[in-house]
Amino acid sequence: MVTLKDIANQSGVSIATVSNILNGKSNVSEETKNRVLELINSTGYRPNYLARGLRASKTKTVGIIIEEISAFSAPHIIEGLMSYFEDNGYRCILENLRLYTKWGEKWYNHTDYLPPVQAAIQEMLSIKVDGIIYLAGHARYIDFLPTDLDIPIVISYALSKDNNFTSVSIDDFISAYKITEHLIKKNHKKIAVVAGTQNNIHNILRLEGYKKALLDNEIPFDDSLIYNGNWDKPSGYQACKNFESKNISFDTVFCFNDNMAAGVYDYFVEKNLTIGQDAFVAGFDNQVVCEYMNPPLTTMQIPLIEIGKRSAEELLAFINNEKSTKENISIPCSLIERKSV
Repeated sequence: MVTLKDIANQSGVSIATVSNILNGKSNVSEETKNRVLELINSTGYRPNYLARGLRASKTKTVGIIIEEISAFSAPHIIEGLMSYFEDNGYRCILENLRLYTKWGEKWYNHTDYLPPVQAAIQEMLSIKVDGIIYLAGHARYIDFLPTDLDIPIVISYALSKDNNFTSVSIDDFISAYKITEHLIKKNHKKIAVVAGTQNNIHNILRLEGYKKALLDNEIPFDDSLIYNGNWDKPSGYQACKNFESKNISFDTVFCFNDNMAAGVYDYFVEKNLTIGQDAFVAGFDNQVVCEYMNPPLTTMQIPLIEIGKRSAEELLAFINNEKSTKENISIPCSLIERKSV
């Protein structure tokens, strides 16, 4: 196995110089630095982070426990996490619990998270990580993480139920308020809502934000304009059919995610209505498909990479004893204005 000493001998520099180059602290010439790095790459040398950490009482390693890596939010949050950790000299160990793969739709209401989570945490502790990010696959209040560990945990994309942990998620209330007010300023006063499942935290907070925007603009709230779907495309179509069957009129539709907005598009196309002229639709999430819809969909951009970076920043603050107060941190979404409104 290639050692740090081997690299130093072959490149004609000291062990300290090689170590400094690996840690980004060297002030040697670019030529020397490139020579050492090329030798490292060609020999396949890998630093022993664990041994290095044991000498310094820290491993400079963090664990990221992911509920479901296929969740639409996960890849971008992971990118934010890993880029921040790497920029600060930390390596990441990822553990994908595959909860949706294992549990299917039961994942959203499952009550026994403890066994798989506990096993993953024990694995991280055996590796001697300095801290753990718990990346939720869907937003909710989390209360099953252990509070007696010697290392910090930060929750990403969900909320800590009893404020035992710092959490970083989106500000659903402010974001829904922002897009509803945007619709009102566009002179849309009778805004139908295609919401998600009733007990979902996204749904609850977005509905409250919608109501507050109506109140602040002196528009009465009309419960008949609210339809609870299941976050999928058919829900959007069915919501409009429901409004039609009950003779409920509206001048625009605000969907709590882009999937349901696509279903609303299908309904208006079926009725030969031109979206953006005869009918108006707004979504939430800004999934990739939005800009390719006809017309492109006005929606809210969830700051997934920012959530990842802020989660990583919070964890390192705890690891480095720069912070002790636990809090739920909410990051607002950005309005993406397109041609559907």
